[in-house]
Amino acid sequence: MSKIQIGITGGIGSGKSIVSRIMRAMQYPVYDTDAQAKALMQSPLIKQQLAHTWGNDIFTEKGDIDRAKLAAIVFNDSTQLTTLNNIVHPAVRQHYAQWVEQQQSHIVFVESAILHQAQMHKSLQHIWIVQADNETRIRRVMQRNNISRSEVEARIASQSEPPIDHRTHLIDNNDGSAIIPQILKLINIALNK
Repeated sequence: MSKIQIGITGGIGSGKSIVSRIMRAMQYPVYDTDAQAKALMQSPLIKQQLAHTWGNDIFTEKGDIDRAKLAAIVFNDSTQLTTLNNIVHPAVRQHYAQWVEQQQSHIVFVESAILHQAQMHKSLQHIWIVQADNETRIRRVMQRNNISRSEVEARIASQSEPPIDHRTHLIDNNDGSAIIPQILKLINIALNK
């Protein structure tokens, strides 16, 4: 039985995580690319590649990745970020493919802010883009992360909008929007295609 694979994406503060939590509550498996990437970065192979690329200075005395040092290197230099992504993204894609095979559910979900940039979109039959207006997103992220408006605006500006194609479905997650009826409708669409 081939599985229906659905991507959940959207910009910071749009509510991807809310949709993922609802899917988990409905007993659907959801692959969280952020959490899995962090876990996979602890693997000896990836640590070796990181050390080869940036040296042992990016590790703590215990041998863990010093995320602050690595972030300082990659988030101010797009070439360095691309190098990091070229190490991590293939590992995440491979792990995701193995995870899909292990799932018993007919429908599986993958949550990622960067589905397209990470090339995760290629195996998906449907892509759900969670949307909210900028003011709502800014307010949510300021409250959640306790950061300034300008920091949130900079993060929003740095994210590219996912492309729209025949697989794309939009979920309105502005305040006051009923999200569950939208999700139920989209599950119905996925099951009946």
